[in-house]
Parts: sequence; structure tokens; C-alpha cells
Amino acid sequence: MARAARKRNEALLAFIRECQWSYSACATAVRVVAQENGHALPSCDRSHVGHWVAGVKPGEKTCRYLAEAISRRVGRVVNPTDLGLAGGGSLETDLDGPDRCERDAATDLLTLGRADLERRAFGLSALYSLAALAVPLDSWQDIADRGRQARGGGAAVGRREIDTVRDMLTVFGTADEQFGGGHARLAVVQYLTSDVAAYLQGRFASDRDRRDMFSVAAELAYLAGWKAFDSSLHGLAQRYYLQSLRLANEADDRALAGFTLRAMAHQAVDLGHGQQALQLANSALEWSKGRATPAATALFTILAARGYAATGDTTRASTAIAAAEAHLASASPGDEPTWIRTSGFTETSLASQAGQALRDLGDLAAAETELRRSVATRNTESYRRIHTLTLANLADVQCARGRLRDASENWGQALDAMSGVQSGRATQAIRNMRTRLSSLGPRLPTFARQLDQRAASFLNSPSYGRFPR
Repeated sequence: MARAARKRNEALLAFIRECQWSYSACATAVRVVAQENGHALPSCDRSHVGHWVAGVKPGEKTCRYLAEAISRRVGRVVNPTDLGLAGGGSLETDLDGPDRCERDAATDLLTLGRADLERRAFGLSALYSLAALAVPLDSWQDIADRGRQARGGGAAVGRREIDTVRDMLTVFGTADEQFGGGHARLAVVQYLTSDVAAYLQGRFASDRDRRDMFSVAAELAYLAGWKAFDSSLHGLAQRYYLQSLRLANEADDRALAGFTLRAMAHQAVDLGHGQQALQLANSALEWSKGRATPAATALFTILAARGYAATGDTTRASTAIAAAEAHLASASPGDEPTWIRTSGFTETSLASQAGQALRDLGDLAAAETELRRSVATRNTESYRRIHTLTLANLADVQCARGRLRDASENWGQALDAMSGVQSGRATQAIRNMRTRLSSLGPRLPTFARQLDQRAASFLNSPSYGRFPR
């Protein structure tokens, strides 16, 4: 029996034409999204796109990469079904629909956490989406009001439960800074989906208790997102950040919402989306205006500086760095919220972020000065992960300045500091080091070859082979 002829995918073809893409340009855009999500597609080329238009359906992941690439180009959300590529009813749609910000935040948190715990592939397949960064801040007050009116069932929840969650948050947060995002990540998620989700659906004696519980739950959801981000699970991290943002909104905690928007900006700039990072950092400043403490404002401002630097705006980046330093200088540590104290945002952290902004602007000498200051003043035992990353950033700058021996010494110290730290970002920093060394050709000095061999052994060890490549 003859095989039925395939029907040309007119919907996909129409979108490709709207994007004003050639088939080669479409394939390039798909490869960019795939690479960003830890899935290289080197063989994806114009012929693949031609087959898709002719009616061949790509794999599920590729369908979503294609939809995200087109969404970015046309400036609106496009789903695989819009492209004539019928979806399989996956959880992606349940969590990422256009009404996601209007649904019950506690229920969606539970759905996300269970998917993370019960579906091993979910974290690896969750897609980082620029469209999801469009947060409707202008309508969130109405959404929060509706959420408050809808509460009322479940068990009684009071100060004891709130204090318990905050104590657990402190334990998890301290361990995260010392041992990295891969350490106890699922334990945080398990706690969120069991105890905390039940508390959120409980009865509260006062609106203050309700707001405090939603606020601490938002901090814990943020931590789940930060740990996923540090584990290079970017799509998963983005989903936890969005849940954190929604919980903070229902708590009427705009400063905490700004803290999460800042984390989303951090993720965006690290992934190469400077304009989106700048928009998120500015949203954090605007949304928290009048409610954020000096240190929190400094943190949001330094991320704006990184956004300006990533978009090549030297003047505004420099102004933002100076403004962040002025805000932090007026801060009183005892008056700062717990999420500022736990994250360890101090002059040391600001110097690290300023150094990265200056590096992106091409001012390598100033970048090295700031990164050196950060390394010299860091509490290395309490903040081992960020110390590792700062050493690696310093070494990158020194290598770019032609000082290979200095760079190799700091890369070596970064390897020392990574012992026992489970961090996808730190692991990627070591991979980047190997790439830099290999680009220098076969005539590497002995000390650099030995460092490269040590890094290769490190990356091949069982503890680090499980992070996404």
C-alpha cells in the first residue's frame, strides 16, 4: 500500500515568511535556542527546515526550540500548535499558558514541584523562553486581590508555621552558598511541594500572617529557582522564578518581587540577552520603588549596570555602577531583609558584578581591579561557590590581557575552591577555561598544560559529569 503523501505545513511557512527568514536563517535561530538550553543541534540546517515545511514533524524538543525562535523574532508567544505542529499535551502548556499569571499561584507551584520531582526529564527539557519574561506587572495588583478573596480552606496556619519555614529557608540557603545549587536541590523542592504548598492553602488568623507565609514561600521558590539556575537548568529556573514572583505579589512584598526580577535579569545577561536583562533590572527598580532598602536598591542597580554594559551603553553603565556604590554605602546591614543578608550582598558582591560589567564594556584593567577586590574581601568558606566563579572571571580577564601565568594561578585556585561544590555554573567556568587554553595553540607553557590536564580530570569525575553540557 502506498504511503500517503505529506501535506505541506502552510502555517510554519507563513511564520517563516513573517520572520523574513531564509531556511538557513531559521535553522540558525533554532540552533541558538537549542544551545542556550544545553542541547547542541550542529546538524540542523536549511534542509531540515525544508523537510519541516514539506510536512515532516521534528522531534518534541526541536518543535519547542522552533516555536521559541519564532516567538523571539515576531515578538509574541507562538506555540508548536500555531506552527501546525500539534503538541502532545505536555506539562509545558499547563504551566506556560497565556493565563499563567492569573491562575492560583499555590496550585501552580505544586504542579511545577511535582513535575520536577516525578519526571526526571522535566528539568532538562524545560525551555528557557524570552516570551515568558513579559511579566504583567501593571495588572498584578488586581490578580493579588482576587487571590486573597479566594482563600479560606485548609488547616489553620499561624506564626509557628511561618517561623518553621523561615528556619528551613535559612538552613537551605546557607548550604546553597557553601555547596552549590546541585546540593539538596530536590530537598528544597520536596519541602515546597509538601509542607509549604499545604500552608499556602490553609486558613490564616490575620492578613499579616497570610502575607508573611506567602512572602517566605516566595523566598523558598526563589531559592529553588536559583539552585536550578546554578545547576544550568535554565528553563526550570525560570519557572520557579515566575512562581516566586507571583507569591511575592500575593504577599504584597514588592521589594522581594524586585529581588526575583533581579535574579531573572542575572540569568538573562548570563545567557546573552542583554536587552531583556536591562528591562528586568529596571522593572525591579520600578516595582520596588519606595519599598526597597538601600542594599536591595544597590543590588537591582548593579544588575541594570550589567544590562547597560551588555548593550554597549558605556555612559549609563558607569553611572549605574556609581549609583549602586552610593546606595550600598548608605545601607545598614541590620535593617536589610533576610534575602539580602542570606545572599551575602555586600561591597564584595557588588565589586564582582561591577567587574563583570566593566569586562563586558571592554575595560579590562578596571574589571581586573574590581574582581581582585572581590576575591580579596570574600568570606571564602561561607560563600565558596561565588568565590570560585569570581576567581574564574578574574582569570578570564587576565588571560585576555595576555597574563597567562596570573590567569593560570587563579584558575588553579578556582579548581581548589570547587572541591565539594556542586554547581553547573562553576563547572561551565572550568570548561570555558579549557576552551581558552586550547585556543592558544599547541605551544602552551608546561604550567598551562598541567592546569588543562587537571581540569580535564576534574570534569571527568563522577561528581561533575551530571551537569548539562
